[in-house]
Amino acid sequence: MLKITFIISTWICATLSHAPREDLIQTLKFKPERMTKTSILREHDNLNDEFHQPNSQFDLTQLAYITPWNRGGYDLAEKTAHKLTHVSPVWFQARPSQIDGVLNTCKIEGMHEIDRDWLESLREKNEKIKIVPRIIFDEWSSEQMKAFLMDAQTAKRCFEDIANFYSRNQFDGAVIELYMQALISIQSLQVKSVIIESMQDLKKSLKKLHMQVIYTVPAPLEWDNQPNNLITPDEYRKLTDAADFVQIMTYDYRGNKPAGVAPYDWFESCIFYLGGGTKTVAGLNFYGYEFSKGKVDAITFDRYLKVLKSDKTTLSFDENSMEHKLKTPTSVIYFPSLTSLELRINMAHRYEVGIAIWDYGQGLNYFTNLLI
Repeated sequence: MLKITFIISTWICATLSHAPREDLIQTLKFKPERMTKTSILREHDNLNDEFHQPNSQFDLTQLAYITPWNRGGYDLAEKTAHKLTHVSPVWFQARPSQIDGVLNTCKIEGMHEIDRDWLESLREKNEKIKIVPRIIFDEWSSEQMKAFLMDAQTAKRCFEDIANFYSRNQFDGAVIELYMQALISIQSLQVKSVIIESMQDLKKSLKKLHMQVIYTVPAPLEWDNQPNNLITPDEYRKLTDAADFVQIMTYDYRGNKPAGVAPYDWFESCIFYLGGGTKTVAGLNFYGYEFSKGKVDAITFDRYLKVLKSDKTTLSFDENSMEHKLKTPTSVIYFPSLTSLELRINMAHRYEVGIAIWDYGQGLNYFTNLLI
């Protein structure tokens, strides 16, 4: 049944995306040819509200991740707070806590990162904005994670500690990275049902205190659009039932050759395969990749702009990935452009799914002009 469903999904996605490619591009404000090295260098820091619709009937989720290591994201979030529905500062880690060598609960770290003045400023600029800091289950051994998932009382103590901590700090909810972290710790797909049961319990702890729950899951498809079995449509539905939103990590594409950060067809197929829906949030990268001598390095705006200024580089549009690429004498760089982002945001609008930007400090500031 899964294989049949996937074949149908792939065929429909091909109908939606491959056939009307030229039509999709023609609808864009920022067509590929408008993106030149000169225009990017001249305009990348200019902010405007050209796409913003204050009374938008769509009411789509627009979430921005803010990381302490990219401080420019804090300032950019303040400037564009009126266009964001959610802001998720990446501050907290849930780590194992033991008593006499026995796992007892989890401890929350990262409290020193809380910036209350900044949070107050965001709320002043947008009283409807939801502050949903991310918490990641970090540094768990395989045995610790197994014990955590199998012991309901230990998990319950941890979940209540997280919920109470978020409530005390007057946050509106949480982005919780547990699903993939548990799979990585245990190195087995056999525990997926147990992980989902734990996440259903975590939802209850947060909902008791009237907070939103946002889960993250990996992209469900390999580079060739075959299911990777990390998450199936049925498992995804269970998680959406247990959350306000679920974000799909629709970036960090890994193919057999350089092909972009999130190729358009793969991006769309991941959303369609899992079923989409208004609780779905698609990950949108504001960073790029540099491919050089068999290596792949993530790059941010500063490296990109530096390379862009060189006379020895050439900018072009890759019609396969629907991303712009910059060729240098020794590498190929795929970095978001207004064209590639407008295409993906338009797609999200068609599917009525939200977007989650990783992260606000890594891209060019004018990318945010595309937010509605």
